[in-house]
Amino acid sequence: MTTVLLHTGQTAPKMERPRPNVQVVRGGRHGLNRARHLAASTLNVLAVALLLGLIVSVVYSQAKITELNGQINETKNQLTAAQSEYDYLATQMSNITSRTSLQQVAEGQLGLVPVDPSQITYVQLEDQSVIEKTTSSAQLLVSDVRTAALNLLGSLNP
Repeated sequence: MTTVLLHTGQTAPKMERPRPNVQVVRGGRHGLNRARHLAASTLNVLAVALLLGLIVSVVYSQAKITELNGQINETKNQLTAAQSEYDYLATQMSNITSRTSLQQVAEGQLGLVPVDPSQITYVQLEDQSVIEKTTSSAQLLVSDVRTAALNLLGSLNP
């Protein structure tokens, strides 16, 4: 494209653009950019490592919590079973040791009967009185034979 001047008819001279004064130097900011890039990469690696460490620690802690909750539930089940057995045994103990139960066993299995007040005889002793029971020689012999037999039976059963 040419520009024509109207008053003289000549073409306008081409104007050159001024070039900036730029000098090329080796190294320069390129070395600084490399250091910044290395620092940024190192920072990114550290951030990823830290994030990965946090994720692993959270997963491990959740696994440990789940394991401990399982142990707690198992222990609670054992405690419940032990309490149930304790309640059962306490009930059985109170049934066995109750007065009516003892009376039923005494009367039914052992053949005992309740005491009648007319069967009780009270004897008043003086302060210095002594009751002596006389034994006959036959009673002494029977007692000695009985003691010997019990000793013999006791030595046979270990």
